[in-house]
Amino acid sequence: MSFLKKIACFLVVFLVFVNLIGSEGKASDGEITLKEAINIGLQRAKEWNVNATLTSVNSVDETMGGSRGETGRRFNWFMIFMVPGTEDYVLIGISEKKITVFRPTKQTPDPDPTIHYNEIKLDSSDVLQLAKDKYGLKPGKDWATGYHFTLDSIDGLPILTVFGNDRDNRFTRISFNAQNGDVVSAIHKLPYGGGLIAKRNGINNLTKKGMAITGVVAGKTTLVVWGDKKPTQFSITKQPFIEWSHNNGESWTELQVNNNVTHAWFDRNDRLYIATENELWVGMTSKSKGTKILSLDQSIEKIDYSINNHIAVLSNGKVYYTTNQGKSWEQGIVPKPLDVIQISDDGELVGLTEERKILQKKNDEWKEITMPNRNDEPLDMKVINNRLLITTLSGIWIRDLQEGNWRKIKVDEEVVKFVKKGEKLFGATLRGEAIYSINMKDERKSEKVFDARNFMVWDVDIMEDTLWIATIPDYSWEEMTIPQRR
Repeated sequence: MSFLKKIACFLVVFLVFVNLIGSEGKASDGEITLKEAINIGLQRAKEWNVNATLTSVNSVDETMGGSRGETGRRFNWFMIFMVPGTEDYVLIGISEKKITVFRPTKQTPDPDPTIHYNEIKLDSSDVLQLAKDKYGLKPGKDWATGYHFTLDSIDGLPILTVFGNDRDNRFTRISFNAQNGDVVSAIHKLPYGGGLIAKRNGINNLTKKGMAITGVVAGKTTLVVWGDKKPTQFSITKQPFIEWSHNNGESWTELQVNNNVTHAWFDRNDRLYIATENELWVGMTSKSKGTKILSLDQSIEKIDYSINNHIAVLSNGKVYYTTNQGKSWEQGIVPKPLDVIQISDDGELVGLTEERKILQKKNDEWKEITMPNRNDEPLDMKVINNRLLITTLSGIWIRDLQEGNWRKIKVDEEVVKFVKKGEKLFGATLRGEAIYSINMKDERKSEKVFDARNFMVWDVDIMEDTLWIATIPDYSWEEMTIPQRR
């Protein structure tokens, strides 16, 4: 794929996540169809080189309101022209009928198929109506908002494609021959996988099939799961839920939470703590929403809790922490952006920076902890009790926070991510293909507890003899059939 083609594709997928304000409204004066955009771009391209020929066109998302493609028109378009037989290409961007990007370049000969203007008999408005009539195509949400359009030459034919959602809100792409309107391809992204897996005696039992289960936590007698009942490829917060079970998953009761749950855990007294996007609650039950112990103006980015339930929260460059169950909070500024925040049983804060440095807060100062091997780079980090655990490509290292001696934990594979549940620690391997239970008490080899090769594992915990695995769906392109009228 040529450099400019890559740029154009990137511009298609680098979309802005916004609400569809006025998305069903009439087209603005600044919105134009695909062929109208080509007319504007072609005139400028011919001024650049009289032999300039079109190779591709695509619409681009924006936050400008308007119809968002509802009538086949968009504010923003990008297109690529080339001069056949040369290395000359130009990228042209149009916004509200005006050329805002003009970027000539050269590339090694690998000619892209060209599209002659007189071959394009149908416009974006025409194929949109065909897609609506034949497939009930709806505007996209969450990603590629509204309707989007591309034009390419495929097997010598001008192919005009419209993007949107099918009737079940799944990402859809329908391609037409721009010469006669024949359907060339109609595909949509269908989910597969997802749900809650209970592994017991070597047997996997799947429940909540197709849901995005983003968290699972086990208390002494209670199991809690949370996630999205109706996920899409680009959102797992469409129909958020949190449920608990007092009979090892045989039946579930939904808990009432106003916002999407991001974390949950039990303290030693089996009280349930729940974190939403910017709040922290304690004592939630099926009859009570509990007590709010923290509310922030900005989103909770990371959260951690110790065995004795000290809590640390990272938000907008600040860390908020409590050592009295949330009765009072202290706050401090983190010296560098953190990927991980942890708090020990002694209330000490430890962070993993985006630059992969381990920092420990002592007497209001953050000091770096030296790695046992200078060539190692931390992939993930956790603190359990007062012990620091770091996983690297060379293995897992552990040391007491108050001491400088490191020792290594044996694992058959490289662990790239930790999952901490109280005093239990799990590790996920590269590409998430296996889950290990990490033994921290001695140097015996850790145990592989789940082969995750065919699953997208999001979380894991264990209760008695059952391993609970939270998974989310993956998505693949599948051929569409023309839906029946409803």
